Amino acid sequence: MTDDNSRRASPLRTLSDLLRDVIQLAYVTDDLDAGVSWLQSSLGTSQCQVMLGSSMGGHVVVGGEPAVEWTIDVALVNAGRTNIELIRPVSGAVEMYRKGIRPGAPATFHHIGVRVDDLDEATRLIESIGRTWEQHGEMEGSIRFGYLDLTAELGHRVEVMELGPGMARLLALLEARSNE
Repeated sequence: MTDDNSRRASPLRTLSDLLRDVIQLAYVTDDLDAGVSWLQSSLGTSQCQVMLGSSMGGHVVVGGEPAVEWTIDVALVNAGRTNIELIRPVSGAVEMYRKGIRPGAPATFHHIGVRVDDLDEATRLIESIGRTWEQHGEMEGSIRFGYLDLTAELGHRVEVMELGPGMARLLALLEARSNE
């Protein structure tokens, strides 16, 4: 295990540097209740934190254009240090999530989530190799994020997250709950 100081000392030089701090496995579903039930009963997680009608308040850019509407339902739970996210697309510019769903399945793998200290540095890195964010956004005080579409190469996306104090507190709470 690395402490936060040694993790933060590493500059982002290559795409593999983005994978130094994988903190999340994320799934999509068409039935959040069924997915949450499966996570808790079959996978044996602690109780999920469910947020219905989650929206970034217009601070999401999809395909280079600001999203007029972007609404998802989200369930979050941890297995130790690993966060498990379950997303149900609701409305607006959420096709990236919707097209990955296997109808009737409790969850379908969608992306890994990685933590970085500076999303601007991560943006410069992906732009230096000729890539752009498929989707990016910000929830002030909570999170700044960008999705890098690596489905052609790896079969999934990578969500790059700069955690603000609010999200860091929530993830710490979920980790503590999972360890009880």
